[in-house]
Amino acid sequence: MNTADENTRLLRNTTASPPIPSIRYDTNTPTSSSRLPSRPPLFSIPSTQSLRSLKSINSLNDPLVENYLNANAKITSDDASTIFNFNVFNKVNDNSFDVGAYFAYYLPILSWLPKYNVKESLLGDFLAGLSLSSFQIPLVMSIATSLAHLPPITGLYSIIIGGCTYAILGCVPVLVVGPSPSTAIMYGQTIEAIRHGSSFDNFSQLEISSTMSFALGGVLLASGLFRFGYLDNVLSRALLKGFIAAMGFIMIINELTTEMGLVELSKTQPHVTTLDKLIFVINNWRETHILSVTISAATLTVVMTARYIKDTLVNKYKYRSAIYLPELLLMVIIATYLCYRFEWDQKGVDVVGDITNTNDSFQIINPLKWSKLGLYKHTFSTAFLSTILGYFDSTTATKSLGAKYNYNVSSNRELIALGSTNLLVSLVSGLPSFGAFGRSKINILAGATRPMAGILMAFVTVIAIVYFLPFLYFLPECVLALTTTIIGITVLQEVPHDLMFFWSIKGYDELFTFFFVMGTTILWSAEAGVSLGVLVAVVRVIRHSTRSRIQILGRVPNTNVFRNADALIEESFATFDETTGSLVNTPHNISTENLIGSPPSSPSPDLVSADKLSTLIAEIEQIEGVLLIKIPEPLNFANVGDLKSKLSRIEKYGSLLVHPSQPTKRDFNSNNIKIIIFDCKGMNSIDSSATQVLYETVKKYVEEDEIAVCFSRVHTDKKVRDKFKRSGIQELVNNGFQAYARNRGALTLDVNHTWSASGMGDGFFLSMDSALKSMDIQHV
Repeated sequence: MNTADENTRLLRNTTASPPIPSIRYDTNTPTSSSRLPSRPPLFSIPSTQSLRSLKSINSLNDPLVENYLNANAKITSDDASTIFNFNVFNKVNDNSFDVGAYFAYYLPILSWLPKYNVKESLLGDFLAGLSLSSFQIPLVMSIATSLAHLPPITGLYSIIIGGCTYAILGCVPVLVVGPSPSTAIMYGQTIEAIRHGSSFDNFSQLEISSTMSFALGGVLLASGLFRFGYLDNVLSRALLKGFIAAMGFIMIINELTTEMGLVELSKTQPHVTTLDKLIFVINNWRETHILSVTISAATLTVVMTARYIKDTLVNKYKYRSAIYLPELLLMVIIATYLCYRFEWDQKGVDVVGDITNTNDSFQIINPLKWSKLGLYKHTFSTAFLSTILGYFDSTTATKSLGAKYNYNVSSNRELIALGSTNLLVSLVSGLPSFGAFGRSKINILAGATRPMAGILMAFVTVIAIVYFLPFLYFLPECVLALTTTIIGITVLQEVPHDLMFFWSIKGYDELFTFFFVMGTTILWSAEAGVSLGVLVAVVRVIRHSTRSRIQILGRVPNTNVFRNADALIEESFATFDETTGSLVNTPHNISTENLIGSPPSSPSPDLVSADKLSTLIAEIEQIEGVLLIKIPEPLNFANVGDLKSKLSRIEKYGSLLVHPSQPTKRDFNSNNIKIIIFDCKGMNSIDSSATQVLYETVKKYVEEDEIAVCFSRVHTDKKVRDKFKRSGIQELVNNGFQAYARNRGALTLDVNHTWSASGMGDGFFLSMDSALKSMDIQHV
């Protein structure tokens, strides 16, 4: 008898107009030779309505399939088609392919700039750019001087390059890219450590920053080109929140020395770690400069009050115009004027001084000098960890904005955009630049709709560098330091909400991760916090991926549905009442008119529509002498060890719920088990290591335990089936099934080849129910 090809059958008549899906009702009562005298009806969708993935179709050698593929355009996706493996030049003459859209996908500016409506969008983008500049300029100057120990001009260069480059390559139109406080802290700690050492004293602070930014940009760009964007799912939210909370504490503690007027004293007592700085402040609080701390406290109170009023007006009363209040810029302007008016610099208050000299000596730094090789080796760990931290912080913002405003966000394209940005930043010794949700939210509330807001922000920053920096000579350093403190306080305001949420759901593992990362970062260093946090995340991912999720299946009573025998079932099923011969609990959307082959007479009174879901909670029906095992996942070297361990436990106890310390309840050698059926639905791939373990397991069952082994729903992927054939699993199963047939008598087996998986031979079936019927389970 010729074996039917399932996939050919499924694809047959695909060119014809599809019929209306209907439900087949089998009214033929099974013969006495079947396993159950009153089998439940089989609900199924006709084969012409079935779906198969393109990947599965490509794996079959069938003329009909080839004609189908030739007649239809191939489907491509961002994950499958890249600049490297997609030959766009062959598509130039194809009218169905939009070459312009293809290039615009990788250069978004080609998409939004030609469509930019000046009349509708320019005003909103200009106001957003102006608001961002008033917020960003004092912030990045503070980040550069206080956290990264670099000239303030480097922070300004970063927002100029970040705003322009991301407008060209970025996926999210309203995302604002600029220096990140968390990565700036790591830069500052590394620069400070090098300054206190003597290994690289011939390199300036700007050269050290340029080296780290170039390495960081290279890692980001390479990750995007090689499509490592999926790694943004590795770090958990609790890990990121723990590190960000630690950054908030570090920002506040780092600025206490400046805000209390203890800068000169700190130079005589070097302190590197955050804990050292906190101890220094506590031990020397009596040396506090009264005027400096008074200015700091008064300014902080006024600004935080203004921010509270501003947030209340925007969020509670929906007064969006309040977003244009530049409280940080006003803080800088007013403090500068008061310092000049009352001559605070003559009274011991440290001022910024002349910061225009760095602009006069502007130059491009070459990060590729051979003499910097040792510096790269020394700072690469910091650059790599900054890459991880900055990218995951940025991807949190892009995913939030993408989900909220329906943007097409690609992690790989984001990596390329951020990598290109930081490579350019390294040429001017700028700070590492990433996206941030807070700045982007301000951008949206200010009226931005396109990346033009970022370009205008960069333009305003250039104007400020050229014309307004000299006026900041009398800006008190304690006020500039307050900018970072305010951001730190803002970050910490979100911590209680996250902790309460994790506590309410008993997420103790997330709470442990949160406090572990936060404590390590504060008490040790930012690098240690990121490193241990990533280690914790990788360990959790490995533990999750190495766990096998196999299940022991049983039949739901009076149905042909199989479920996990070790779990309580709470579902709604269409069941068959053997006493009345009618359907019970039929879903409301199934009517007798759609039942193929149903009797022409009026519907049975028992065949009623359910107005609401009925709950069926029942014990799973075990089939004597048969062990049903489901493998619902791809098998690989990571989880196959746990699979083998669980199979061993099933052999001994018949369940995965029994502790391995208990006495054996089930022995394969006692001939309790005659048949093992593996349901491979979900096992869409298998590697060589897993194939070897599966072969050894099947061989043991067939040759040593003399148990018939069958497989159902083996994936149609060519690689999976080829491994079954080459490893000998297919031959073992075929021979075992034939031996079982000979021992039982071939005439007693209902070997219907329409139930068999195409090309696999005896012992491979399309469903669990087909395997049970073929094995004539009633005689077991």
